[in-house]
Amino acid sequence: MLTMALVSPVSAVSPDVVNIGVATKGKYVVMNARLIDGFTEKIQEAINNGVPMGFTFEIELRKANTIWMDSLVSSNKVRHRIHFDSLKKIYRFSEFGKNLKRNIITRKKARYQRLMLTLKDIPIAPIYKLDPNEKYYVRVKADLETDRFWFPFNYILFFVPFSEFETSWSQTSPLSINPDLVFSKEAKAPQKKEGPVSRDVIRSFNK
Repeated sequence: MLTMALVSPVSAVSPDVVNIGVATKGKYVVMNARLIDGFTEKIQEAINNGVPMGFTFEIELRKANTIWMDSLVSSNKVRHRIHFDSLKKIYRFSEFGKNLKRNIITRKKARYQRLMLTLKDIPIAPIYKLDPNEKYYVRVKADLETDRFWFPFNYILFFVPFSEFETSWSQTSPLSINPDLVFSKEAKAPQKKEGPVSRDVIRSFNK
């Protein structure tokens, strides 16, 4: 009966990834997105009790093919982790992925939730890998990471179906690189200093 009581409110939530945007930053194609309905009451309660929580975002850049199956161009797995330090009353946020690493400490609940639910300027592929004559799309899904919890959290969470938290794939409509963007060998070479963020070389829409 206890298990049934816990299952009902959690399974009623339908998390989803929305507002997917694609742009360029320096020599990379980057993406932005937001996870909605990611924090149920049970998840927030667990975090406030000191349970470390994590969202894992699977991100793929695929080339749209008319005859053959769509092909994977590049991917990135981004992990967001949050841990509440009850002694210092602070939230420790971390973000890890390919070409991506940051750690932030905050005391504000609203800020840690915004950090956990937001993907911003996530690198997914070098610009030179994209052909202006081809169509591409970005898709992303998220799930709650629980398999790394240690005792007694792994035992407690056995009774709460957090493992059922997983979104379906969300993707952009077909997008393409602006043909006026110059692809030179310099794009492949390492650069000491990245250029300004450009937001108009790729067209993308929510889907």
